[in-house]
Amino acid sequence: MVQLKLVAEARLATGSGPSRRLRADNKIPAVMYGHGSDPVLITLDRLRFRAALNAAGPNAIITLEVEGKNHLTIVKDMQRDSIANRVTHVDFMLVSLEERLVVDVPVRLVGEAALAGREGAVVQQQLMSLHVESPAGVIPPAIDVDVESLSLENSIRVSDLALPAGMVSLLEGETLVVIAQRTRAAVAAERLDEDGEPTEADDHDDVDDDDDED
Repeated sequence: MVQLKLVAEARLATGSGPSRRLRADNKIPAVMYGHGSDPVLITLDRLRFRAALNAAGPNAIITLEVEGKNHLTIVKDMQRDSIANRVTHVDFMLVSLEERLVVDVPVRLVGEAALAGREGAVVQQQLMSLHVESPAGVIPPAIDVDVESLSLENSIRVSDLALPAGMVSLLEGETLVVIAQRTRAAVAAERLDEDGEPTEADDHDDVDDDDDED
């Protein structure tokens, strides 16, 4: 579990004009809500917020200190400028550590797929994030998947993942996470070893799509 703390300021002004002035001052307008409480308008320091998310990931538990009081939250939604790709607004949802949430957790490949490499195969990640239900307090920044045992005959599926206690996947267990796939060069070399010369299929595979006539 990753927990962070950020100091936020309460704000009263709303509308596009005040929000533009905040963003020009490197601040982010935000709102905090949940657990039956009234929404609270707040302001965050942009650089501190960005550093926190970069360090801990999108599902980090963030303690917001507002006017001397601490509030346990998680980022529910972020709006971004489509051109500059800068965060323009953040929704924080109040949570408890035991509360069960439905989130997407990034999947991160770790280790060296040496066995797949000896088979002339490359690693192909099929699942970039895992849709889970989990207590808020145990959600990791990412789910690490060790590819050391990956081979042509041994793909890694959702059912193979080691999840934190209390976390359950909302995807089918047979969903592929990562596979080993032969490269074209490895297949061609194997056919050469077997036949002594490229097959018609090999010749076709080597044709560049850019050479097709219009």
